[in-house]
Amino acid sequence: ILFGVAIFSFKNSEKFIASNALVDHTNQILDEFDQILVSTIDAETGVRGFVISGEDTSLEPFSNANTMAVEHLDKARELTKDNPNQQKNIAELEKEIKIRFDNLTRAIDLRKKDFEKAREFVASGEGKKIQDEIRKIIDRAQAIEHTLLAERKLASENDASTFNLVFIILLLIITVILIIVYTIVTTNLKALKRAEAETAGKNWLLTGN
Repeated sequence: ILFGVAIFSFKNSEKFIASNALVDHTNQILDEFDQILVSTIDAETGVRGFVISGEDTSLEPFSNANTMAVEHLDKARELTKDNPNQQKNIAELEKEIKIRFDNLTRAIDLRKKDFEKAREFVASGEGKKIQDEIRKIIDRAQAIEHTLLAERKLASENDASTFNLVFIILLLIITVILIIVYTIVTTNLKALKRAEAETAGKNWLLTGN
């Protein structure tokens, strides 16, 4: 029984670790999508700052965001390679992000030539529409992961509950068996002592001592 408890504990711990790993995996994917959105926002912030000030230093967030967006897209694609729906979302997201960065690049080029044209371009709302589409795709992708996260958390909690219940039952069985064994041993010892006492009495009668 003890061996069975050990095997059960080992197998269940493996299952519990696997469930938690899936939860961590889902949280990592959610974080990658968050970082993609943050990258596009940083890019927009940098370009708006450049349009207003004309200072090249304002474009640093834009340059960094472009690189970061690509990196986080690649990570999200790798993490969701077993999910066709997410791969489709990432492909659409990649396309929209390229459009967004092309839009921001155009704003930069206009600002270098004519401030007023750049201001009008930014104020046209074209960039906002693209950014809204990016948010929409990310929300859709994250909704899938949130559903998976809820399912995996529930599975992890169920595994923990099942383990605790079965472990308690096994401990009770072990306790009952120990009590039975103790009772048998003590009963046999008492019987042995009585037999020894009876034998000693008979020997005394036979020897007369």
